[in-house]
Amino acid sequence: MADAYVLHEIQGSSVWAVDGERLGLVGEVHLDRNTAEPVWITVDLGLFEPEEHYVPLEGARRDGQDIFVNYSRDQVAHSPGANPENPLSPREEGILMDYYSLR
Repeated sequence: MADAYVLHEIQGSSVWAVDGERLGLVGEVHLDRNTAEPVWITVDLGLFEPEEHYVPLEGARRDGQDIFVNYSRDQVAHSPGANPENPLSPREEGILMDYYSLR
């Protein structure tokens, strides 16, 4: 299980796309229901993208305060919407997993 210290380290980290473009900062961290490990983060893409987008942590790497994900800005920007203030429902998570080809 991820402890509060690890979650605190992840929140506010800079997120970088696979092509090296900065996506934004981590907003929320969502945990797996079974393992309580971080599996999703939300990222605010900036001024012209008013909503946060979910990005999977699968395959991501962390280097200090930076998180490098395996997805492009375009992929993240066009991901299905979900309300990051609430836990992901199994349905929403399934839609996101399909979108990011995680199944």
